[in-house]
Amino acid sequence: MRSAATPLADMPGQADSRLRRYLGYNMKRAYYEIQTELSQALKPLGLKVGSFAVLSAIVDSPGLKQSALAQALAIEQANLVQLVDEFEARGLVKRERASTDRRAYALFATRNGIELQRQADAICTQLEAGFLAGCPEEDVARLHKLLQHIEMTLKGRRP
Repeated sequence: MRSAATPLADMPGQADSRLRRYLGYNMKRAYYEIQTELSQALKPLGLKVGSFAVLSAIVDSPGLKQSALAQALAIEQANLVQLVDEFEARGLVKRERASTDRRAYALFATRNGIELQRQADAICTQLEAGFLAGCPEEDVARLHKLLQHIEMTLKGRRP
């Protein structure tokens, strides 16, 4: 029981108990915790959660066009251009004119970019293993499948 001096909002699990009934709210709270941990872990590499995602996609899909990357990761084109500029200045990524469309740029990770992505990937893998410790593999696989199902269902409802 809380004392009169302790505001309800300061008591974990109390102020948001109604919201905890909703899957989306629980996903948001879990994502916040994961993102906080991951942001701190990636900081020494000069990466953020979003920039790690962009670098990973470039490493995994050499020659990917900027527009396709923005669409795949649901990133605004202007934000992506700024991030790719930063990666290029750091020697992590290079742009080349796309052979099929001279107006578009294809993206390629450099050796340094590939190495940085591998380091960041190892950090992510380790963190994920830590917060999933004790969860049966079947539950983790089921969670992946469920989250992907929710994403595809909601995407399918949009025009």
